[in-house]
Amino acid sequence: MLVDLIRLTAADGMELDGAFFEPSPDAKPDGPIDAVLCIHGSGRNFYTAATASMANDLRNRGYAALTLNTRGHDTVWVDRQTGVAEGNAYEILGTGRQDLRAGIDYLSGRGYRRIGILGHSMGAVKVAYYAATEGDDRVAAVIPVSPVRLSCSYYLESEDAEEFRANLETADRMEAEGCALDLFYVDFPIKEMFSAAAYLDKHGPLERYNIVQHAPNIRVPMFVLSGSLETHTRLLDVPQDMVTAAVNSPRAEYLVLEGGNHSLTNMMPEAGAAVLDWLASLSAVGVSAAAAD
Repeated sequence: MLVDLIRLTAADGMELDGAFFEPSPDAKPDGPIDAVLCIHGSGRNFYTAATASMANDLRNRGYAALTLNTRGHDTVWVDRQTGVAEGNAYEILGTGRQDLRAGIDYLSGRGYRRIGILGHSMGAVKVAYYAATEGDDRVAAVIPVSPVRLSCSYYLESEDAEEFRANLETADRMEAEGCALDLFYVDFPIKEMFSAAAYLDKHGPLERYNIVQHAPNIRVPMFVLSGSLETHTRLLDVPQDMVTAAVNSPRAEYLVLEGGNHSLTNMMPEAGAAVLDWLASLSAVGVSAAAAD
């Protein structure tokens, strides 16, 4: 697929790589949304298959699409300007809002006015969190795909509570010993390396990014997509719970694709078709009214 490789700069100077999927000049999107920002999941990047495939499907139906690295891309990378280690292992999730804003700024600067934000896995958390907290009236729809439940209290009531509690204790001890940026390996809620600070930020008792709790603050149409095989504790029933909680969204819906795995990597054409069908079904009046509220 042909794309334009780009590099954006977030408000704090962080450089972010991405790809712009430009539709053909004569192609018109079926619904009122005219561009979509696509955000990858934990430890992934802008060219991850599920993210790039979704962007290409969107482009082929007349939507401009931008896939963009957040500072949480890959597990660990080193910023060439500062020499500081970044990546999913070190990410403080709230800082990613400025990454999404940089992507929206780019699309807005190209003349797109009704922008959807779509994310896979942890990217789904980021787009929902952005929609709920930023009040960015350029965002006209939010599409979380395979969202993750970041809830300490929920995990502590689950069958994985013992393992999770041990991880919290390790992270707390490391932070108390002045080793908050040291890495440790966990199997829950995902198999990954984290700094103690990053683990506590995402999974600690403050529940800063519990998107079910944030869902009432989403005031634009929302479509949550997932697969029936997503039965892990961090994924179970999240779409239903988000939609139930999204009482101020003018249109909140979810769809579970039978046989779909996490991020629907085994059903990418079907996932793309579901998103396109939902976008085409949106009302221009409804989207405009939601953006104005």
